[in-house]
Amino acid sequence: MKRWHMVFDVNKCIGCYTCTLSCKDEHVGNEWFPYTDRQKKRDQKWIEMGKRERGTVPRVDLAYRPALCNHCDEAPCRKKAPGAMVKRADGIMLIDPRAARDESLVDACPFGAISWNDEVGAAQKCTFCAHLIDDGWKEPRCVQSCPLRALKAIYMEDVDFEKIVEEKGLVSLAPASVAPRVWYKNLHRFTKNMIAGEIAFMEDDDTETCAADIEVFLKKDGEVVAKTLTSTFGEFTFDPVEPGSGDYEVSAELPGKGKVFTLVTMGEESVDTGILCPGKDPTPSHDAWEPIRE
Repeated sequence: MKRWHMVFDVNKCIGCYTCTLSCKDEHVGNEWFPYTDRQKKRDQKWIEMGKRERGTVPRVDLAYRPALCNHCDEAPCRKKAPGAMVKRADGIMLIDPRAARDESLVDACPFGAISWNDEVGAAQKCTFCAHLIDDGWKEPRCVQSCPLRALKAIYMEDVDFEKIVEEKGLVSLAPASVAPRVWYKNLHRFTKNMIAGEIAFMEDDDTETCAADIEVFLKKDGEVVAKTLTSTFGEFTFDPVEPGSGDYEVSAELPGKGKVFTLVTMGEESVDTGILCPGKDPTPSHDAWEPIRE
């Protein structure tokens, strides 16, 4: 039997919050019984947008990631409140608005997806816009309104979707034990770190020039674990790198100009090597970006 799944691509999201706004537009002031009561206009979101910033100026990575109900097949909330939680055959998990009048239901979800609406006196969460799905829609409002299609609703057999999970390297915010139905692509921008930097060389007139299309190697314990090419501006990025994974070597050879080499230690934060230039010590890249003070 076909069931619903949702996939979110972190690389496509620009943090426009259109998904959150469209959810509000659909549910604020609208009573979609028996699916849900109306959502609060303020202080309640069924889609919470997370944000993470990595790196240092000028090489900064800013990523966004919405979090919503995972519509788990083995939902902890259903085990704690079986009378209020309704698991549909198509995979969508709902809260019966008539049985959700206990504020303690908010604690039934260990992932924080359930909120309390004090205006109507009910526990609420994402419904996957089941009222629209049952009316013939092919996707929820949040998916339909996303301008860059960072969100995707997929209706297919679980066995076929499992192949997509493996092929695309999808991961979930919830553990596999609860069998979640919301998945993420490129979530490493929230869970892993990066090593970034820039490579340059000195011209005969002592002009510092960006070294483009240079192969850069990342080594750990003497073994190459990753390699990449510098951009037009001489910049390079190794991503993802496991937080707290220790010491690495970054090296590259510039034809006719020499070699660059530096050691970095990956702790809990991303690392910027600065500007690597043959014959010179690494230059912290943020020095050139210090604010001008009177």
